[in-house]
Amino acid sequence: MKNALFFAALLLASCKPADAPPAVSIHGAWARATVPGQMGSAAYFTIRNSGGEDKLLSVTSPVADSSLHSTSTDNGIMRMRPLDALEIPAKGAVDLKPGGTHVMLMGLKQPLQPGATLELDLKFEKSGERKVSAEVRPAGEGAGM
Repeated sequence: MKNALFFAALLLASCKPADAPPAVSIHGAWARATVPGQMGSAAYFTIRNSGGEDKLLSVTSPVADSSLHSTSTDNGIMRMRPLDALEIPAKGAVDLKPGGTHVMLMGLKQPLQPGATLELDLKFEKSGERKVSAEVRPAGEGAGM
């Protein structure tokens, strides 16, 4: 009987639990207002994941063409590059923020006015789609971050 209990405990200890499905949520979504003549802007938010790993595949908006971008500085020169996808770690968070990873909004169909909202559709590899309303904040907000 002791041997059977020992082997049962050993078997349970060696079993790897199944990876939890991703459980993403979006927080603090906002976009930068435009100034007269400006046809582009950016949107920012935090993605929290309380489950297994996932990827943000795309972000779309009915008022602009959009794509994921990262920003880096090399020898004092700031560069932006498009991203095919954004890894969302298991039990982690990813911040999209000024001066870093962000959603580039190009070819705006209308100006973004402070106080308005911008609708964003996020598509995840495993978590499916999420709709987000981003608050439009004044153009200078978040500068230098």
